[in-house]
Amino acid sequence: MTTLILDTSHKFLVVGIVKDNQIKAFKQENLKQKQSEFLITYIQTVLKQAHIDKSKIDTIVLTDGPGSYTGLRIAMTFSKVFSLTQDIKIYTINTLLSVSGLRDGFVMLDARSKRIFGAYVFQGELKDEAVYRLDALNLDNIDVYGDGSLLGREDNYGNIVENILSLKNKWQFIEDVDTLSPRYLT
Repeated sequence: MTTLILDTSHKFLVVGIVKDNQIKAFKQENLKQKQSEFLITYIQTVLKQAHIDKSKIDTIVLTDGPGSYTGLRIAMTFSKVFSLTQDIKIYTINTLLSVSGLRDGFVMLDARSKRIFGAYVFQGELKDEAVYRLDALNLDNIDVYGDGSLLGREDNYGNIVENILSLKNKWQFIEDVDTLSPRYLT
């Protein structure tokens, strides 16, 4: 199985190629709302680094939210169009899990206007996933993943491709690609 992993739902553009459960190549870079400009180039770069032809991709895993409205749609649109060219299985994973992986603590992404998408996470399980106001959070003595800089801490994303691969049991199969849509929190 050759899997293309995509995350365009926040400030990073993440593209990875996994073959037989081994990461062959990946690229993760903070592009600040330029994911659509670089997605195809990154995919080509990662495929070349992995020495894999695009025709060998049989699975795509992408984040489905929460995250940037436009950002989520970038990877989804690519996946829908690409799946028209060959027989591909598509899976989604929660964006917050893609950031935290199997680490325990609190995961958060900027939702703008002094709000965050967040959840407590323990061994790959999310609890109390919601939109939180920054001034309402008390995360003393709790590890924070994602946009920690909003709280005066370091941003901590880790390797998102590795995180997604480690949570393979959380991937959600999309039976009909036409039903693929972003999952938003309100």
